Amino acid sequence: MDLKLFLPDSDTENVYHARDERIELKFILTPELKDQVASWAKQYMRTDPHCTATRGDSYEINTLYLDTAAQDIFHKTPPLGNTKYRLRRYAAEQTVWLESKFKQNNLVQKNRSAIPLAQLHCVKHPLSAGDHWPGEWFRNRVFQYDLQPSALVHYQRFARTSCYQDQIIRLTIDSKITGQQTCNWEIPPGCDASPSLLPDEQVLELKFHHSLPPLFKGLLLDVPLISTGFSKYRTALSSEITQTGLRNRADSI
Repeated sequence: MDLKLFLPDSDTENVYHARDERIELKFILTPELKDQVASWAKQYMRTDPHCTATRGDSYEINTLYLDTAAQDIFHKTPPLGNTKYRLRRYAAEQTVWLESKFKQNNLVQKNRSAIPLAQLHCVKHPLSAGDHWPGEWFRNRVFQYDLQPSALVHYQRFARTSCYQDQIIRLTIDSKITGQQTCNWEIPPGCDASPSLLPDEQVLELKFHHSLPPLFKGLLLDVPLISTGFSKYRTALSSEITQTGLRNRADSI
């Protein structure tokens, strides 16, 4: 692996503080590699404060992805192509995070706001004039692009953190990834009955600012990792489309 591919040409510190930008590298893990990377992370990094020991130093994530009727985000059609709009709920918490995530190459820009789960309906219904709501910027995008629920994804995340250049760096491993299409404005705490999106593999992400931390550089040099562009949303939608097509073909025979 050529590590120079992941080193930015310029310092992005000012951009990060203004826009919440970071670099994310993504890799596919076999079960054997997962055990090796997780063991390494436990040795050299701290447990993420959101993790619980009862779930193996991990936590659950439920994400509702939005898209247009023409699936412009799925098809990467401008101007929405590189931006995802999603609503995220951790386990059974009563808080929902409204997020936009713009990604170009390995550089990610994320905006997010928290609302009570009880206010989820406000995303699709305008409030009275003069009301100030933390999710207004997200609701504006929903109305601007006529976004609707498209897919619901659930997974378990192992997470570790450390510090480099006064910034938090993170290592996450996503497993038990399931997903399906949906048209409902609902984020249930878990969707284990949904099809598995990556049955025999897991997804590793290294998240940092500026340049590749020496800690992660050592991991990449020591462990034979396979980089990937795997997308939970696109895989969930593609899997559902494929299954629908197979069912339709079977029905026509």
